[in-house]
Amino acid sequence: MLQRAEWAARAFARYDKPAVDKVVHAAAGAAAAKAREYAEWAVRETGFGVAEHKVIKNIACSTGLVEAYAGHDYVTPRFDPAVKIIEVPRPAGVVFALTPSTNPVATVFFKSLLALMTRCVVVISPHPLARECCVDAARTLADAAVAAGAPDGVIQVVDEPSVPLITALMTDDRTEVIVATGGVPVVRAAYSSGTPAIGVGPGNVPVLVDSTADLAKAAKRIVESKSFDNSILCTNESVLIVEEAVAATLLRHLKREGAYLLRTNLEGETAEELWTKYIQLTEAEAAFRALKSELSIRPLFHQLEPRVKAHILVA
Repeated sequence: MLQRAEWAARAFARYDKPAVDKVVHAAAGAAAAKAREYAEWAVRETGFGVAEHKVIKNIACSTGLVEAYAGHDYVTPRFDPAVKIIEVPRPAGVVFALTPSTNPVATVFFKSLLALMTRCVVVISPHPLARECCVDAARTLADAAVAAGAPDGVIQVVDEPSVPLITALMTDDRTEVIVATGGVPVVRAAYSSGTPAIGVGPGNVPVLVDSTADLAKAAKRIVESKSFDNSILCTNESVLIVEEAVAATLLRHLKREGAYLLRTNLEGETAEELWTKYIQLTEAEAAFRALKSELSIRPLFHQLEPRVKAHILVA
């Protein structure tokens, strides 16, 4: 696999901008054409998320991604006379990409197309829970890319991922870069492999709402974001930090948008007591490893000082 990828990387590095664009647009078009099919497949295989929302993500990470980068050139050398620098884009080579179960196909699209834009070759390692849909998605992109003129092997996928195989691929000298999306163990393994790595693990996004905010609009956007795809994205809001002067009003707007306040009896508890309870809840949740096939909600309240209240409110 890596020998084939290495050969494809050498060949692809010689392509000019028009040839690269042709490959990228062909792969993106093939991905977008199957956005709904893969969205439904991902939900069926993993049990995570909402198919309609995954369609949006699949489009955004295929044709949407190409449109977003339409004005960028990662192929042609250019001269900046102001600083007297010649920039020569150089492909990284073979990229090993680990993809998650929560955003499986969208991540395959995203990483594959970015690799193509930069004349890199990508080897996809899907999460075992989303193996079938990701393998098929990677092959769809690969077939479209090759049909548009890309070298055979420009996009490959690990059919049967296992820890020994993934470790071997990450540590192989022919792998130039690892791009890992997943849980803490996956990201830690990528950074510990000895190969240059870019890792994205679990998020815990805080949102600050103060007295200058449009509270009705903020509430609507927070609820829509938090409920999107059954809240399996780590990039949507997890913590609200609300200025006390507008907390009650924001709460009314959140409830009007469909949010639910799980707990209100905070009187008499110190910040330290609340934090201890939160840590206990976190440890219990980690031990249980609850699947997010349905919306699981847990409250967090932590008062840092009298002026500030923090709430987790989930749609």
